[in-house]
This record gives sequence, C-alpha cells and structure tokens, in this order.
Amino acid sequence: MAMQALMRGFASQAIDMAQGAYERVPAADPRVLGFAKLIEARAHARDGDTRSACACLATAEQLQERGQAEGTGERLWIGFFTRQRVVTDATEIFRDLRRPKSTFAWHALGAMPGDAFARSRGIRLSVLATAYAQQGNLDAALPLGQESLQVLSRLQTARGLDYIKIFTSALRPWRREHSVLTYMSQVRAPTSSLPS
Repeated sequence: MAMQALMRGFASQAIDMAQGAYERVPAADPRVLGFAKLIEARAHARDGDTRSACACLATAEQLQERGQAEGTGERLWIGFFTRQRVVTDATEIFRDLRRPKSTFAWHALGAMPGDAFARSRGIRLSVLATAYAQQGNLDAALPLGQESLQVLSRLQTARGLDYIKIFTSALRPWRREHSVLTYMSQVRAPTSSLPS
C-alpha cells in the first residue's frame, strides 16, 4: 500500500504506511522490513528529506544483506527484494533528491536491466537521463531520454508515463532548444492515449 501511495504522489501517506509496516512486526523477515524501509526512503526522497531518505536507505541495505544471509525460508514472495532492487531504487532516491553524482554512483553498482526487463530498462534510462539534466548536461540527457521514450512508449503503461513526465520536467531550462522541442513532439504522440 505504501508503494502504491508513493506512485500516486502521496509521499507523506507512504511514509506513514511504511513506518507502520516496519514497526508493527519487528520480528518479521528482514527482507520484509528492509522493503518497508526502502519504500520509506523513496517517500522521504520525494518529500526532499535527504537525511531521512539516506538513513532509511542504509537500514534497507543492511536488512537486505541480513535477509540474504539468512536465506529465502518460506517467504518466497519477497524474493524480489535483492541487492539489485536496492540499487535500482537508490538511483531513483538520489534522482528525487537532485543529487546526480549519487545517482550515477548507485547506477554503477548494478547492471542496467536487459531487454528481457523492458520496463525496468526504460525506467533506469529515464532516471539516468533526468540525473544528467539535473547536472545541466543536455547532450547526455537527451539520447537517454529518447531511448527511454522508445522503450516505455512501446509498453504503454501509466507508470512509464510518470517517468517520462519527470524527465520532461527536468528539460524545462532548455524548453526552447530545437532538440528539446523535437523530443517533446515525440513524447506527445505515444503518450496521448495513456491516462494522465
């Protein structure tokens, strides 16, 4: 529920839910607790709270490592909470905190998702494109943004549209540049049929 609240733009509610999940069952599988902390970290990042986001991310990382050391046990459903998931979410946390160097450092810790994970690949490309835009590097941002748009527009998901919107917002300083105007015209066509 916290993740869904976050994706719908309700960061403070996501924080409350993630904290509640974490505090309610302190003896839960460390991966479950770690995932709650990871979502809380993402929500704090959306709220611009660097200190809380970093503290929660560090806790999530420790709990993921502890869970991995303990093995999967009977809770196979939480098997998605891997080191790669922490890395992927950390890139988004630091994008939201407008700390592109940290975004790139976390990206370097995990492989770019392959074509078999098209949505994850499109999302990561968008996150990196946004981080380059935050650095003021349009030449690096735009090709990644275009590649992300190609991937995410094929999938036609509302979640993909959210990532495209975040990147296009980061392009505002260059909104009159010819290359950005061309990109924006490419964005309008495939995203016009998606729910806003």
